[in-house]
Amino acid sequence: MKINFILSSLFLILLSSCSHNDTIINQTDPADAIPTVYMPLNNSNYWDYDVQGVNPGAVNTPMGVDHLFIANDTLISGSTFKKLKTTATPNGFFSNTLRNNGVKISGSSLIVTGTFNLSFPGLATPIQINLDNFSFFKENATTNTEISSTTGTLHQTITASGSTYPLDIDYTLKSIAQETLPSYLSNGITYPNVKKNRLILNLKITTTSSGITATLLSDQPVLTLNEYFAKNLGNVYTNTYFHYDINASVATSFGIPASLTQTQEEFLTTYHLN
Repeated sequence: MKINFILSSLFLILLSSCSHNDTIINQTDPADAIPTVYMPLNNSNYWDYDVQGVNPGAVNTPMGVDHLFIANDTLISGSTFKKLKTTATPNGFFSNTLRNNGVKISGSSLIVTGTFNLSFPGLATPIQINLDNFSFFKENATTNTEISSTTGTLHQTITASGSTYPLDIDYTLKSIAQETLPSYLSNGITYPNVKKNRLILNLKITTTSSGITATLLSDQPVLTLNEYFAKNLGNVYTNTYFHYDINASVATSFGIPASLTQTQEEFLTTYHLN
């Protein structure tokens, strides 16, 4: 009898615990409904970035200044977004990811709809990824959690030795929350209340000829953007790392480098917020 009573008690405790856990899992974080203040989106707001190429062991190479600004409201699939533009083709990856795209605040997230473009060696046209309500920042996200992700396959051609080959380009673009910093020093300026975010683009490129599929680029992260957003201000610094490795014989056949590494920094210099 005593044993049966103990077993029954343990069962009730376990049942109570499971029910409690289910309730927690199904709860919605109230902070998700609070609009983020980490990138003010008002018409005529602008941010200027000094873009530099990083040379390990040497002085950075100036690449120019990007002027990113909010041009107007735009209606996309029934929702109002802010249209972001640049005065010229941007030098920096951050401005490039938002240029000519619609951005809006959706609760604690910053959402972008439009295209993500990346020029890749050997390809006649940039890799163009369509973004549909892609969250590239979430104020209350836990460190190292995935915020948003999009995958797909693009099709292009490449010419080598007088022959044209079809390409299948498989991509995965992810946004991952990083740490929250009480302050961050960039370009001699200390910014309080900074949240770091990371964008990672993975690519795999294959070609098929006479029923045989060959891998030109194995699945690997080719682009990583580390973005630092300051409260009530926006992005104050971005560090971008571009790198890939392919088989040397394949590289020779298609006339592209077997390995390429580029690092870039974007420093906020001036801005105007309404």
